[in-house]
Formats: sequence, C-alpha cells, structure tokens
Amino acid sequence: MEQITLFLNQILRHSFLSKREKAEWMEEMSAHLHTSIEHFKTQGFSDDQAVEKSIEKFGSPSELKDKLTKETYGFKSKTILLIASLSLILFVGSLIGGLGLNWFGIHNRYIEILPVLFITCSILGISLFLTRKRMDRICLIFMPVLFAVGYLQAYFHFLSNSFGNKLDFAMFENLFFSGAYDYSNRFNFMLIGCLFLIGQSTIIYLISKNRYLSVLPAALSIVYTVTHMIIFKLYYALFLSVDFMSAVTLGYDRFTQGNTHRIIDIVLKLVVLVLLFVIFNVIEKSILKLKRKAII
Repeated sequence: MEQITLFLNQILRHSFLSKREKAEWMEEMSAHLHTSIEHFKTQGFSDDQAVEKSIEKFGSPSELKDKLTKETYGFKSKTILLIASLSLILFVGSLIGGLGLNWFGIHNRYIEILPVLFITCSILGISLFLTRKRMDRICLIFMPVLFAVGYLQAYFHFLSNSFGNKLDFAMFENLFFSGAYDYSNRFNFMLIGCLFLIGQSTIIYLISKNRYLSVLPAALSIVYTVTHMIIFKLYYALFLSVDFMSAVTLGYDRFTQGNTHRIIDIVLKLVVLVLLFVIFNVIEKSILKLKRKAII
C-alpha cells in the first residue's frame, strides 16, 4: 500500500541507518502494520479506515525515528547532532576569539590549539553515526591518539628527548603535526606517516569490521592539515604587519613554503583513504560471497 510505504519512509528518512538496516526495519514494520490492518478489517472497518487506524496506533514518525536511532546508536540523533554542532560552533568561536585576542596583544599556544581540539570533538561526535558496538566507540575514542601525541610534542615538548639518544620523541611531531613543516626531506616523513595511518586503519578494521570507521585516521589527518592552513593563514594575513609569531611556526616565509608540502600531504592521505576504503569494501564483499557459498 502506497500510504504505508510513505509513512515508513517518513520514519526511516534521515535516520542515519545503513541501507541494510533500513530494509530490515522497513520489512519488520511493514509486516506489523499489515497485521494491524487485517485486525481492524475483521472489526468491520473499511480498507482506508483500517490503514489510518493502524498508522495512528503505530505512532508519530518523529517519535519512532528517535526510538530507532536511540536503539541503534544509544543516543537520539538530535543529541549526536547537537554534540557535533556545538563543537563546530566552539571551533569557529575559538578561532575568531583567538584572532580578536591577538589584536589586543594576547596570544599563546593554548589559543592556537583550542580550534584543533574543538574540530576533533565535532568530527568524533558526527562519527558516532558510523558506530554500532561498544568496541567501535572505543576505536573511535583512541583514533586521534597519534595526532594528540604529535600536537603535545609540537606545542608542549611532551616527552622531548626523554629516552636519551636512543629515541627522539620529536618524530611524532614530524609525522603527525602539520603546523610547522620542515620543507627539507619532508616527503620521507609523509610516506612514513601514511604507513602509520595504514597500520592504524587496518587494526581498527580488524576490530570493528567497519570500513567507514577504519578510514577516519586518514580523514582526520587531512582535516588537521587543512585546519592549520586556515588558522595560520588568517593569523599571518591579518597580523603580518605587527610581526605575528606563532608558538610552532618560525615566520611567514617558512609557513608559506611549507604549504606546498601540506598540499602534497593532503593528496597522499586522500589516495590512502580511497585505497583503504576500496580494499576494505572488496574484503567485505569477498567474505559475503564465501558465506553464501558455504550456505549453498
């Protein structure tokens, strides 16, 4: 019945469920509604009246959508979107606020790192729609760890040379922080960083079996690089005349020369992201085919 299909589409539209989940819920709810319709028909109602009463009894589309989303993700979709949106607003606010404070001569490393923190929260918030299991959420929480270590090293010299001459912890700054690129021999670091991300993505995929979640490390790397390019470009564009100095860059010339390497880095990470997604997709389809053959 067209009226039933339209009603169910209202519930499932913008529910952030996968195609498979939508198809399963569509089948289950449709069966429930048709049973209810037949029940009302036995009580003497016409076809149209039985459909209307069944839909009315089933509930409002918005309430049912919230119920489905909460059952799937553990949160209402509005809650997840609120977290992501609030973090995004804080990102923009912290960036504008930092520019405003710098105008009055107030600037430090904390002001620079706040936008990165908020954009991370926004990405992780919206990424809740990619997760289903508790283990997926754990993978999501630990996803920015490599980048966090790089930022701590770059801004706060975290564990700098703590292991003597055997291990220089500045390696994490070179691999996972894009704000202060050294434009000499940078390509080697980019390739090593890509290998780290491939390893992290593979581990996440083996744990979660979620290809969307697994490519997020590369996506995060791209977002961080673009974010820093925007942040520092704004600072240098607005305050170059007052000799703006960042906590992590060594002047406008070095920043602009490093942008070439940042763009190359973005392209490399995009290639890694696409390749990983395709490979994980092929693996999923191959496993599904093997399962079907085993059943037959």
